[in-house]
Amino acid sequence: MYVVNIIDILFYRAFLSKIYLTAGVEYAFAFPEDGSIDIPLADPAPDAVLVQDSYMSLESEQCIERVRAAARLAGRGIPILYLLPLEEGDAEGMAAVPEGRDIHPVNRHNLAKVLGEIKRRGQTPPQPARRRILFVDAGKTLLHVVRAALSPAGFQVVAAHDADQALSFCRKYPYELVLTSVLLPGGLSGLDLCRRLKEENPGRYLPVIILSSSDDPIAMETAFGCGADDYLLKSFTTEMLAAKVSEHLDLVERKRHNKILVVDDAKLIRELLRHSFIKSGHCVLTAANGREAFELALAHRPDVVVTDIEMPEMDGYALCEMLRDEPQLRHTLVVIMSARGRQSDILRGERLGVSRYFVKPFDVEKMQLVVEQLLAESYRHVKKEHEHVLASMSALITALEARDEYTKGHTARVSRMAMRLGRALELDDRALRELEIAANLHDIGKIGVRDAVLLKPGKLTPEEYAKIQEHAVIGAEILRPIISLVPVLPLILLHHERWDGRGYPTAIMGEDIPLGARVIAIADAFDAMTTDRPYRRGMPLDAALRIIEEEAGRQFCPTCAKAFLDMMRGDEASRLSLEETGLLQ
Repeated sequence: MYVVNIIDILFYRAFLSKIYLTAGVEYAFAFPEDGSIDIPLADPAPDAVLVQDSYMSLESEQCIERVRAAARLAGRGIPILYLLPLEEGDAEGMAAVPEGRDIHPVNRHNLAKVLGEIKRRGQTPPQPARRRILFVDAGKTLLHVVRAALSPAGFQVVAAHDADQALSFCRKYPYELVLTSVLLPGGLSGLDLCRRLKEENPGRYLPVIILSSSDDPIAMETAFGCGADDYLLKSFTTEMLAAKVSEHLDLVERKRHNKILVVDDAKLIRELLRHSFIKSGHCVLTAANGREAFELALAHRPDVVVTDIEMPEMDGYALCEMLRDEPQLRHTLVVIMSARGRQSDILRGERLGVSRYFVKPFDVEKMQLVVEQLLAESYRHVKKEHEHVLASMSALITALEARDEYTKGHTARVSRMAMRLGRALELDDRALRELEIAANLHDIGKIGVRDAVLLKPGKLTPEEYAKIQEHAVIGAEILRPIISLVPVLPLILLHHERWDGRGYPTAIMGEDIPLGARVIAIADAFDAMTTDRPYRRGMPLDAALRIIEEEAGRQFCPTCAKAFLDMMRGDEASRLSLEETGLLQ
């Protein structure tokens, strides 16, 4: 959060700074000399503006009106924090506060609280990405089939009658994928459309799937030669089409997250490769020498480094050695391109773990294809590792829960509830995948807690409770060596943190806690409250929901708690409605 302060009393600066620093708020002081109230509304734009009860020769109403005028000029509304004088609080002083929904009277006692309320009010749940699919065909029958296949999965299918209309649509709106028949009315065929789309979208990857009645290999080869990403016979089933579209959109998502670092002291080569990789949908970084490349690699963690050998400051071999010596980068894929084609150079590259060696001059398209293959192989390896790890961890969780009959099924229930809440919060696919893995592994660290403590039926001593608290750290440490699980470690480590900062193991608070950890915290607490334990019976649903409502903003994230309560109470209302109508027996 960022606040601009319009004040002319320097004494105020000390206590305001103290409050802002304590609350973790970014701030700046402005002292316009002519009373113009020229507020900096950009780079970055403030979330609120604080003004005094008067400013220089301006009365409070004039001061606030100038702030509002500046906000209107910028086309946005800005909360105004109206700072009461030091003798604030008497009835006469409160009566003098200007009116307006954008006015928030503050003093040194309540400023931090008001800032927190504005911050929460300004939060909006993540919006789902637009999932628009463009379908190009003159017939309505196939359109109905395509919509029947894709609409249930949340896709919006937009229909274009011919290639010209499709090109017009693509220039106006972003689409995630194009499905087109080969035969179209007008002068352009589906293959012509495919070629034009690839030419006119050089800055982003737009998958095109050709739909055809012909299974002739030559027809397929021609389609791929025009830039098609896939070829599907019109005899497809709805399941086949939905799976094919999901496969390509998953590839698009992966490409958006792939980072390729191109390193060469020749600007022409850097730009040729950068343009080629960007056209395929990848994120591309460039560097002119090995030292600059290593700094970029440390900051951005690229998936692939494509590097020349002979460069100023640091050559390609030294760069490879530094990448292999850095624990966070040692698994980075490296492709070398060099005018040095001697066998000794190629063997030296192999010893350094280089994946491919290209001798200049080389075919840019072949380089692009090789990098795509390396990324695909890496993805398959990570996916397989994920499957093995999850299978192993699931077995460990099953063994863990077998130690205590009261916690059997806890992990599965928490995972299901966390996923439901994640969908209610409209998390994207990547966040949901990470949430599912973290929820399934959130208690893995309890393997390191002794049975005498973990299964104790009575109240725990402070020392025993401290041992239980260690399970979050133990779980993160167990999983830390597995590279593919690095993104979910914060969710496992921090799922017992509290919104008010009184949780464990780090006592962080508010938005510093990852959203996935906040989701798991509610699902975990709800299951713990509603299931039987050795020392108490599970409480009724209403009682558990009441506790979550009371603890919103203290133990639980208020946004997650509200979404959870709306979800659960909506389910209960639906169930009662079905019971009343006799549809649920």
